[in-house]
Amino acid sequence: MITVSTDEGDHSFKSVDDVLKFVQSSAKDNIELWISGKQSYPCITICICGEYAAINYFQNDTGDMWLSYNEENQEEVTFMADGEEWKPDANAVISLNSAFSCIREFCATYGRPACIQWQEL
Repeated sequence: MITVSTDEGDHSFKSVDDVLKFVQSSAKDNIELWISGKQSYPCITICICGEYAAINYFQNDTGDMWLSYNEENQEEVTFMADGEEWKPDANAVISLNSAFSCIREFCATYGRPACIQWQEL
């Protein structure tokens, strides 16, 4: 079971494809999503704004976390995170397509996806 949490509540899905459909339908908004498996950790948070995303990977609840990294991005993007505007460094912003790949890999392994680069926080 895959859980996707939004500010409107938790949604449970049985397949990665269903998760991706939900995320794609939600991507029209400036939204923050939390994705986890049967346990609360590990999990990822995806902040989406238009064609851009930023992802945090939380290994556990003791502070082991990473932020997406994209040295080629120059676009500054403002996301909504925890109800507040958040503007990460431009190098944390990835494409929405890269975020979909990251979601697919995370839901398959629940490990830190290798399809993008990360910066440890």
